[in-house]
Amino acid sequence: MVVSDMGSAISPETIEKIFDPLYTEKSSGTGLGLAICHEVISNDHGTISVESEIGRGTSFTTCIPFATQDDARSERSVAA
Repeated sequence: MVVSDMGSAISPETIEKIFDPLYTEKSSGTGLGLAICHEVISNDHGTISVESEIGRGTSFTTCIPFATQDDARSERSVAA
């Protein structure tokens, strides 16, 4: 899934820290939103990435693999 905007973009320096817990450049907010997204997606063996270009905006891309029935059976047997 790709989510994009045509805003002012995110600096390369900020992109390096954007998924760090408690990192924010805003006066309000907790800096947890993207950190939580990253953690949840990673726990599901997925990825999240960001690309940003001044004058063009920012895109976040998430990829989460689909589970098959065999995957579900395997996880149930491990949990038992």
